[in-house]
Amino acid sequence: MPLYYARVVAGVLFGVLIFALLDYALPSQNTVRISNTYNRLTAIPPSASIFWASDSTGTVENAQGQRDVRFIDAVRPGGRVFVYRNEDTGWVWPPYFKYDSANLQAEATNLQSSAQSPIWVSVTAYGWRLPWMSTYPNAISINTVAGPDDRPTNWAALIICGVLLALLVLVWRMWAQFRQRTTIRRQA
Repeated sequence: MPLYYARVVAGVLFGVLIFALLDYALPSQNTVRISNTYNRLTAIPPSASIFWASDSTGTVENAQGQRDVRFIDAVRPGGRVFVYRNEDTGWVWPPYFKYDSANLQAEATNLQSSAQSPIWVSVTAYGWRLPWMSTYPNAISINTVAGPDDRPTNWAALIICGVLLALLVLVWRMWAQFRQRTTIRRQA
């Protein structure tokens, strides 16, 4: 019986790890109003370096370990503020192959608006906002939407999750057939 519980705990931990990886890497869409765009010299903490672009994407650090990072300040429909970073991803994980951060920054700057005359946009991004680790989600694209209640369907994440679910069901069925065949052979 203890082996069974160890397997269950290992399975649950593996599931939580996979869920966290998917939650970080899959694109999410937020309806926001862009309030500001800017560049800032940012020191990347060593403990959070896995959440930032790697050196192979063309980011250059100065002698103090700082890099010039683009940021997009936004306000959600409820009034909460949210900050995105805007870095190229290159060919590294997650594989968004983003090389247009300068164009995206110009587009975000063009879509800035005030609370009195808001322009609502849907920002597609991946990653987490962890203030205690100084990490920000990386903006991938920006599209205008009709209003603050507009919630575009996140087709990319839905398709990826659907394919992964189909693969999980396939592996589950293959494992069940394997167990059934080995049980029949043992009984014979």
